[in-house]
Formats: sequence, C-alpha cells, structure tokens
Amino acid sequence: MSIDIQRADAGLRRTTFIVLTAAAIAAVWGVFAFHQWMLHQSAALSTEQLIVRLRLWIGLATTASGLCLLLLAGHSARTARRVAEQRRWPLAGARVLRDTPIRRGDAALRLGRLLNGIAVVLLLLALGVGLLSWRLFALAA
Repeated sequence: MSIDIQRADAGLRRTTFIVLTAAAIAAVWGVFAFHQWMLHQSAALSTEQLIVRLRLWIGLATTASGLCLLLLAGHSARTARRVAEQRRWPLAGARVLRDTPIRRGDAALRLGRLLNGIAVVLLLLALGVGLLSWRLFALAA
C-alpha cells in the first residue's frame, strides 16, 4: 500500500513567514503604543473616566475578537463540508506548509467531523465573547 503525499509549497512557506513576522512586529509596536497611550490617559483623566474609557476600548477589542472567532468558525464549517464532499484531506488544490499524507474515505470524514466540532466550539466562544463585550459596553455607558 503506497501512501500519497501532498508536497509542501515553498512559496506558501515564505509568505507565511513574512506575514507572521510582520504580525509579530505589529504586535510589539501595538504593546508599546498602548503603553504610551495608557501613560498619557492616566495623567489626563480621573480614575473614573479612565475606567469608563478602558471598558469601552476593551469592549471594542472583545467585539473584534468575537468577530474573528465567528469567521474562524465559518471557515472550519465550510472546510468540513468540503472534506465531506471530496472525502479527501488535504482538499484537492490546497497548498500545504509541509509534506502531508493524503487521507481518503473514512479517515478524511473523521477529520471533517473534527472540524465541525471545532466550528461549534468556536461559535460558542464567539457568542460568549459577544456577551462579554455587550456587558463591557453596558458598563461603559
């Protein structure tokens, strides 16, 4: 029995490395910018005003996080549906970061069900984060 392998895409590896490096640099810059903003805000506002402003900004951040979780849930569910249709993993035409054994039939369907379970968990997390964000906005008002 031969094992089919889907070969890694070197271009995708390069692109992934560049994007992750840029994201890490942006995250470090964001932490420093937030620190400076916090110093300025804490000097300019009273404690109560600062708390209200922070609740608003944390509410916005949790809303953005919830939307990201919702997008990931949708992507996971869509991928699971395509795995069930093709009965193959990785999907035909997909680019992979490393050499990946191709799963077909029941093995691919098990992975598709796992992706559906992940989609449900991500959806529940998105709803929970949405409720948290709603609560923070209510406290800031």
